[in-house]
Amino acid sequence: MSKPENGQDRIHREIEELLDKLDNFVPEDRLATKIRNKAKRRPDGAPGPAGRLAGRIRRVTLGQLMIAGFALTILAYVLSGPLGTASTWLIGLGLLMAGTAFVLSIARGGGSRTLGGSVEKRWRGQVIRYSTGPSAIDRIREWFRRRRR
Repeated sequence: MSKPENGQDRIHREIEELLDKLDNFVPEDRLATKIRNKAKRRPDGAPGPAGRLAGRIRRVTLGQLMIAGFALTILAYVLSGPLGTASTWLIGLGLLMAGTAFVLSIARGGGSRTLGGSVEKRWRGQVIRYSTGPSAIDRIREWFRRRRR
């Protein structure tokens, strides 16, 4: 057998070192144990699982909700055979989601909005406001107030 060259000898040594380290390797805690320990270390002011879920839902934009509604409608229509009568309910739910998102986007005056409220548009640290007049929903409310008088 031929004698290994310098490069091969170095690679062979590195492989041996890695195998030795693998023999002495002590695994970390299991994932479930880490999660339990993290829950115990949570400070009192930190939100629990329900609070985190609510925070994620608040960050869903109206555009995302509208797309999800249309996607649910199309998916339920395509799978109407296997789903049976449930597809009718899913189509209705998808249309309701998309319609609600559309109405809310018009009522809130458009822009980058989330379910939890408006998101301020900023440029170089300054808040950008395009309109100073009342929004569409404010004008409708004012119209109803005038009609009641």
